[in-house]
Amino acid sequence: MFKFFVELKWFFKRNLIKYIIIGVVSIAYTYLVTIPPSIIGQFVDKITYQSLSKTFVYQIFFLMLGVTISIYTTSLLKKIMLGNLYHSLFYKLKNIYLESIFKQDGDFFEKYHSGDLISRAMGDNRMVANTSTHLVFSILDTITMLLVVSVQMIIINPRLTILSVIPLPLILVLILYLRPKISRNWRLVRNEHSHLNNLVMESVANVKMIRGFTNEIKDQQKLDDSANTVYKIERKSILMQSVISPSFQIITLISQGIALSFGAYFIMKQTLSPGQLITFYLYLGMFAGPLLSLGNQITALSQSSVSLDRFNEILNAFPAIDKPNSPVKLNEIEVIKFDNVSFKYPKSSEYAIKNINLEIKKGTTLGIVGKIGSGKTTIIRQLLRQYPIVEGNIYINDNNINDYDKEEVRFKIGYVPQEHVLFSRSVLENLKLGLNEKSIYSKEEAVTIADFEKDLKALEKGFETIVGEKGVTLSGGQKQRLSIARAILKSADVLIMDDSLSAVDGVTEANILSNLNEMRKGKTNIIVAHRLTAVENADNIIVLENGEIVEQGTHIDLVNNKKWYYSQYIIQKESE
Repeated sequence: MFKFFVELKWFFKRNLIKYIIIGVVSIAYTYLVTIPPSIIGQFVDKITYQSLSKTFVYQIFFLMLGVTISIYTTSLLKKIMLGNLYHSLFYKLKNIYLESIFKQDGDFFEKYHSGDLISRAMGDNRMVANTSTHLVFSILDTITMLLVVSVQMIIINPRLTILSVIPLPLILVLILYLRPKISRNWRLVRNEHSHLNNLVMESVANVKMIRGFTNEIKDQQKLDDSANTVYKIERKSILMQSVISPSFQIITLISQGIALSFGAYFIMKQTLSPGQLITFYLYLGMFAGPLLSLGNQITALSQSSVSLDRFNEILNAFPAIDKPNSPVKLNEIEVIKFDNVSFKYPKSSEYAIKNINLEIKKGTTLGIVGKIGSGKTTIIRQLLRQYPIVEGNIYINDNNINDYDKEEVRFKIGYVPQEHVLFSRSVLENLKLGLNEKSIYSKEEAVTIADFEKDLKALEKGFETIVGEKGVTLSGGQKQRLSIARAILKSADVLIMDDSLSAVDGVTEANILSNLNEMRKGKTNIIVAHRLTAVENADNIIVLENGEIVEQGTHIDLVNNKKWYYSQYIIQKESE
């Protein structure tokens, strides 16, 4: 529990008054619950000794009524306040979790997959929030109940109390013995749940591909195997927890048997009244229950500790690219220079790009071409600050790119990725993702530049048409053009199109490029392409091979060189 107070001290400090109030109400509620057994005992003694009167009955009735109302009021107040506290922490942790993920760079998402991150965001987050609110006060209730009931039992008969509770600590011993085993198994359960969630997400997201390759049976088998693994591990946890309940019942029955036997003996000795025995018996039940609860709460606390570690693992993950202490202000991107830049991905031993020397001036268009896997997208990722620079330097306006805040650099760049990410919302809402205070184009202009206007007219509800998950209702070319329109709407200093014209026909490609040349005069464009017609009019074209620049120049220069670019150009011309 101390670990939770340390990790979440900011929340406990901010809500200290609420915790104190709920704590007072909880103690009051627990004490009120212990009053009825005493009243019942007094009532039984009155009947036993034939001293019951109408006045006493009325007194008992109104006393019980008052206690009942008080129990209901304190219980309701506690649940409302505790519920508000729980949801406040739950959603605050969610926001902190998302903020932490948004700060991360590319290497983070190679280590943690979507299913795992969602499992931590929902399951582990919920458990941490529950432990820091509900479980805290459940433990407080349990300890208060044990203390109050112990005192009441001792007041009734100290010797009977000692004899009756002797077997009960065995419950706690059993739970404490099983707790480490349950905790270890629980960590395995959470990890396997994350793995299963990731598999399910992949299957759902790629269901068309799976069907296209008639791979449903194999995919189903993969999910079944993972689900069976989760089942076996969780079954082991349930079996260990199942031992506790019958053991508790046996130990409790032994304790109750001792209480009744010795209680009867003390009644015969006239050191205990029947009403006191009934009160004691009820208190004994109230003592045994919290003892089991305390054991379960300790187990839950142990499981929650695993969730806290998993949750903190994400919160404590630092971005690979540090924010400079005194970042240089980036007003406008005038020139970009790659100075002998080399890079390899975190899990790779091979360089993806090597010795890249390149200058991109404002108002020019750079074309990047080459074979698949030659490093075209890697150059873009370096400029977008998705990964830290391994070797060499990148300069923007004569300042090292590391001197700028990476968010500010990204804000100055409009990006159309290879995989066109569309949300399951309307066309307009997807477009608005590129909208900002510096946007100079209207949504209609952005759509026109991307040559998406004719498609928009064909959509049933125009801008309000829902595109479905990942744009499932649109064709590949329509997805690309909508993504281009979104990036254009951003009105960024630099527009990067990473193979973003592959799904459009030649006429549409020519229209888009013509519109870009006209509407983005004076701004920088970077076009990554396999189809060379997309870069014919670029001011500079680089050809990559095995991560290195092997050719560079204008379209005419490269055709005249009669190397890879020339041969590829001839092949594509002949195939038209």
